[in-house]
Formats: sequence, C-alpha cells, structure tokens
Amino acid sequence: MGTLGILVDPGVFRGIRKGRTGSERINLYNRAAAKHGLSIVYLSLNKIRPHASRALAYRWRNGKYVLGRHPIPPVIHNRAMAFSASSRRRLAWLNRTKYVYNAKTRYSKYAIHRKLRDRFANHLPVTVRYSKSRLKNMMERFGGLFIKPESGSVGKGILQLVKLESGSWKLKGKGRPIVAGPAKMRAVIHRAVGGRRYLIQQAIRLAKYHGKPYDIRVTVQRGGDGNWHVVGMFGKVARRGSAVTNVARGGTVKRAEVLLRNSFSHPSLIASNIRNLSLSMARHLGGKLKHLADVGLDIGVDESGKVYFIEMNARDQRYGFRKAGMLPAFRKTYENPVLYGKYLLRSRSQ
Repeated sequence: MGTLGILVDPGVFRGIRKGRTGSERINLYNRAAAKHGLSIVYLSLNKIRPHASRALAYRWRNGKYVLGRHPIPPVIHNRAMAFSASSRRRLAWLNRTKYVYNAKTRYSKYAIHRKLRDRFANHLPVTVRYSKSRLKNMMERFGGLFIKPESGSVGKGILQLVKLESGSWKLKGKGRPIVAGPAKMRAVIHRAVGGRRYLIQQAIRLAKYHGKPYDIRVTVQRGGDGNWHVVGMFGKVARRGSAVTNVARGGTVKRAEVLLRNSFSHPSLIASNIRNLSLSMARHLGGKLKHLADVGLDIGVDESGKVYFIEMNARDQRYGFRKAGMLPAFRKTYENPVLYGKYLLRSRSQ
C-alpha cells in the first residue's frame, strides 16, 4: 500500500481531529484512498521543517485520525495557499525533494491569459493590465468592462463598469453605484485601484437565467491514467442587479443543463463546446505550468451561444457540485486527485 500526502491549510489541519475542515470534505479523500488501496497523510506547511524526513501530520487509521511524526510521502497533492515567506520556502523545498502536484495554487490572471492567447484568442475577452491610458482606450472600445485584481479570488475587489445611453458610465462594486462622465469615472477608478495590480477586461454579454447573468464552472483534473478529464460542470448565477457570479459574492448554483436549456435551443451542443474548450485549455496549460493537475475553469457563454474563457482557479472550490445536488461529481473531484496520486506513486516506483 502506497502513501499519498495531502497538503492542507493550517486552519483545515487544526480542525481535522474535530471534523471541522470547512468546505474541504477530507473524508472523501479517505474513502477514495481505501477504495484504491492507498494510505493518506495530511500535512500542513507550518508543521514541515526543510531537510527533515518526517513531519507532524495526521494519518487516517482504523476509523480515526492519528497525530504523529510521520514520514513525508514522496507524492503530495497540494490544497494549501502559501502566503507567508516561510510557507513559500517550505513549499519550494517540498517541490525540490518530492513530487507536489498543483504545487502552485494561485496564478496571475494575466499570466494565464497570455499563455492561452496564441492558441485560443477567439475564446478570450480582450484583457490588458491596468493603467490610466489603457483604461481610456478600453472605455473607447467597449461599452462594458470589468476591472479586477490580477491575483484575487472569489470575486473580491471586482469593479463593473457599464456605459449608459447618455454617454455617462455606471460603476458597481464599490459601495453604492456611481454614475459619472468618462473623465471623472477614470479618476474614481484610479483612486479605487490605488496602485495595486489590476486588469481591465472586456465584459461579455453573458446569457441570462431569469434576467440574471451566469457562467459555468468546469472542473478538469488528471486521473488514474495520468490524462486530463472533465469531471463535471455547474452554473453560477449572479444575484439580481450584479454581474459577478461568484458564490462568495451572493451568486447561486444551478445545474449547467438547467441554465443552458433555459437560454438556448441547442443546449447539448453548447455543453459539448464548453467541455471541449475546457479540456483543450487544461491540456495546453498543463504543458506550460509545472505539475498542474486540478483546475476549475470559469467559462462564459454569450447571448449568441459563443463560449469564452474567463479565468482559471488552481484551487478549485468543489462545493458547488454539492450545492447543485451533483453528489457523484462532488465525490469524483476528491477521488480523481487520489487516482492521479496513485498513478504518480506507481510511475515513480518503476
């Protein structure tokens, strides 16, 4: 029986013994490991010391979690964020000495956009790094924009800019909506950005469900054969009056087929296009980003049915499947990383 490491955030690690691991349902890792003949060790970066062969970790054994100093496994699935300098150093050491898949769980949105641009330009909204001059240019080109943090998550910090028939612009996402002329609006946005790294992105006229825009989250993972597979997809519907679909920002979850059937006369074709694009992009990025193995892609569909890539999440929040009542897919999002870990353990032992 091989041993697979699962690297979790400190908060998840602290809650393991009491079963309080938030949205991480680690019991599903245990179930998958038992099914496929593996043992699981749960690690946290703050418990790992570089050059040590063991770390304080939890092992699932005989129906309970046992805390002890366990050998660090040769293959590790990363579900942690390394924010501090010490965490980054420890993760870098693990990367040098072990095989850590999804070692990096946050990427610059602009870097991902650039890696996709040459091959998939027809499926990308126009995206540029923020500057005053670029904002002016994008406002002249498009009637709707998003100004978003380059490395943010869960929709935090996103500003929506919409041109009105009067020629003024309306800004949402910064307290109460603001309406102003172009020059004044650019000044407002520049103050809001405040020197941080932001992007300006063309707003796609997303398809709507009962008047509310939605996009599709597609989970793509490497499996037991080492190849990429689309595990499933669900829709995220913005709350009324908002264009931000993130569940953490008030969005709701629906089955993708329900949304597509409501919007289009050929929903199965669009669903196939979403799957094919997502799989192609995951394969492409997997060839460019070291040890990438588990991603969530946000895919937009415009009112004509054209499919667009919005952004990639390298630590996919899987609970959307559970919220949508898609329990087999939810369980598969935990089983696939275990199967890929088994594939890597077997490959490294040959």
